[in-house]
Amino acid sequence: MKLHCCIDLELEQPKTNPQTPDSLLDEMKIIQVGYVIYSLEPEFEVVKSVREYIKIGVPLSAFIKSLTGRKDEDLESKGITLQESYDTLKDNQKTHKFSRIVKQWGCGDMEYLREELGGDDWAFGRSGCNIKHLYQMYAEANGINSSGGLSKSMTKCGLIWKGRGKHDALLDALNTARFHHFLYKQLKK
Repeated sequence: MKLHCCIDLELEQPKTNPQTPDSLLDEMKIIQVGYVIYSLEPEFEVVKSVREYIKIGVPLSAFIKSLTGRKDEDLESKGITLQESYDTLKDNQKTHKFSRIVKQWGCGDMEYLREELGGDDWAFGRSGCNIKHLYQMYAEANGINSSGGLSKSMTKCGLIWKGRGKHDALLDALNTARFHHFLYKQLKK
């Protein structure tokens, strides 16, 4: 059984962002990492799911608290370092032998993770596989308006969002993986 990994990140924004003037950061920082390891065949099956809070050392802005539902206590009491989270991801890749090309909605999460980690210890591809681009090609080929985020795009294809809320890294990764499965089945036809 070939396995895949789909990742999502949630980030605190810098104080230069108009929505987060109360941020204490000069640049974006990852506050949550979520990913699922899954198979596409013979059926969609989640083998493992991971949700990790990342300590950033400062309180979250009011906007990010409202958007994500995260609290400062989540990061401080449950949080780990970004390096520890990355090491767990690498360990899971070795254990489950999923593709080094990690799936993501849109472009940027794997690239941003690599950038924030810095250094040369990168165990994955140069970029992630963008499921949004795959959907946009499917939508164009089938006369569907391709604008909108993950939830709206799924709805246009008859899929229902699983889980409560959005802007939770694990739920976003799970639903992106489910959408990947849908699009994969369409490509196989």
